[in-house]
Amino acid sequence: MPDRFVDLTQGVAMIVTDLHGDGDAFDRYVTHFRQLYASGAAQRLIFLGDLVHSYGGPRHDHSLDILRGVMALRAELGPDTVITLLGNHEMPHIYGVSLVKGEIEFTPRFERALGADRDSVLAFLRSLPFYVRTAAGVMLSHAGPASEAIPHVETLRCFDHGALLAQADMALAQADDLALYYEHYEKVHGAPYADDARHYLAVSGPADPRYPHLLRASLIAEQSKPFAVLWDVLFTQNELGLTEYGYVQIVQQFLEAFSAGAPAPQRVIVSGHIVTPLGGYMLVNRYHLRLSSAAHARPREAGHYLLLDCAKPVRAANELLPALGTVFADHLEALA
Repeated sequence: MPDRFVDLTQGVAMIVTDLHGDGDAFDRYVTHFRQLYASGAAQRLIFLGDLVHSYGGPRHDHSLDILRGVMALRAELGPDTVITLLGNHEMPHIYGVSLVKGEIEFTPRFERALGADRDSVLAFLRSLPFYVRTAAGVMLSHAGPASEAIPHVETLRCFDHGALLAQADMALAQADDLALYYEHYEKVHGAPYADDARHYLAVSGPADPRYPHLLRASLIAEQSKPFAVLWDVLFTQNELGLTEYGYVQIVQQFLEAFSAGAPAPQRVIVSGHIVTPLGGYMLVNRYHLRLSSAAHARPREAGHYLLLDCAKPVRAANELLPALGTVFADHLEALA
């Protein structure tokens, strides 16, 4: 059974988040980590998810190259040295779910790009953990605290993508009339199934073994409670729409729930996922630091990483600020 929580008790981790296909940023962070690693100043590189899906055009989208780079770095330095959390932009590709924001369709471009890398990349995505907990009392997450997660800690810890996919495959294989499922899909989505399958999954046609996978994704999204929990957790909007006091309570309850079995009580959380309007980080409150390493920083060159001593106790998020750093100093000098 998989364990989606990583517990760290020692070492310094360099934390990076939300690169969204930014190949230049990825190269800069990896180069800087190699320097820190070689000098003994850092022992781990942790990506907090959303490595994929550029907000720009295809020419600026290096999502596949970044995933290849992360997988190669893990093979070189070891999976305990290079850790990647699952983000909400990676999750849809595990299931074949489309991801759209406004007029931007994220998933079709990456599905078309996968090609011969599909099996290895999807296996990698299915293996990714959801959270890191540390002896410092600092928890790492892609999306941050979510009230939906609090009653479902064990569901998330033991989450099995393969089981959900296998159950849906079995249900479709045992269907008396599969055509009814396709008809239901078309009624719900208002589009011919064959057109959507080609567009969103880059399948060649009905003979393609992956042709039913969009239908499978629809079935899982409609019927799977664990899937709904993970989706809500990865797409949470944190403090948006809540009072300051109400969100502080959620953060504290979240950290308490995820402290069970952790190396130490988790007192602070570091996440990405949401834009930081002024710079590359934001103190959301005493217990929550939001980090933007590239795409979500404003401007992008204000992106930051965090160096976290996984053994040194941290009581409040502001204690982490001196350990923030940037790899964009040359860009900032050029802008000055």
